[in-house]
Amino acid sequence: MDTLESMRVFVRVVELGSFAAAARGFDLSPAMVSKHIGHLEKRTGARLLNRTTRQVRPTEAGATYFDQCTAILRSIDAAEAEAGADTSAPRGTLRITAPTEFGNLHLPLVIASFLERHPAIDIALDLTNRSVDIVQEGYDLAIRIARDLDTSLVGRRIALSRFHIVASPAYLAREGHPEEPAELARRHCLTFAVPQPWTTWAFRHGGEARQVKITPRMLSTSAEALLQAARAGVGIGLLPTFVCGEALARGELVSLFPDCECGVLGIYILFPHRSLLPARVRLFIDFLVQAIGGGVDRDPWEFRAER
Repeated sequence: MDTLESMRVFVRVVELGSFAAAARGFDLSPAMVSKHIGHLEKRTGARLLNRTTRQVRPTEAGATYFDQCTAILRSIDAAEAEAGADTSAPRGTLRITAPTEFGNLHLPLVIASFLERHPAIDIALDLTNRSVDIVQEGYDLAIRIARDLDTSLVGRRIALSRFHIVASPAYLAREGHPEEPAELARRHCLTFAVPQPWTTWAFRHGGEARQVKITPRMLSTSAEALLQAARAGVGIGLLPTFVCGEALARGELVSLFPDCECGVLGIYILFPHRSLLPARVRLFIDFLVQAIGGGVDRDPWEFRAER
């Protein structure tokens, strides 16, 4: 059995804390992962891992061996990268998870361009709005969208997305433009149903923090469904620019109170904490940042809406 490959498997098991997650990352069976660990334990004459039904942790000897393996593998990867920089191409499967609406609206063309540029890389894309444990489920990276992010994962914010109170021109022609946000309490509104019905809209207007209690005409777990309802004139929505920015740019929606500060979401890329980040992951992160054209404190979809 290849000892170097066994070291790579061992390092991934420790980093992910799971035989199954490591197996998925290497496209191996859990039984083969066990064989790799057994091979190393036989060579070293030491028990490297403590295994329970819920978790896998290194023994004291295993923790020391992990540090040594990590240093060895980092040196090997650096040497290979330097030697083959002009001839080798990153390869392998990149497993990505992202929110459904963001994935549907913004990832297909990005991924198509990325795959065209890197023919030796494959992508497995999971679009879901559930809370994904990327470590246990063996993902290489996750795109997360949130007001605040509390996580032990490594990552970076790549853009912002601001909320706007929006309605269609047809709705405004029929119902009239509200003079101030307080009028929303008497209008048909479209809002999110999760994690609980979002019936209190908070914002800053004229330098003051305000809230309005709305009556939902439509509740949905899908931002895309709320977008389509707003475009159809069903009511007034509070949507982030990564969802409604293109509709604002095309004039299909109008920002009712552009001087209101209605909240901001961060767009984050996260990946499991490990010292050996595959080249394909680094390449995709850089490619996505360039494709979106955002920045830590910039809303690229707001820019499009203002053009």
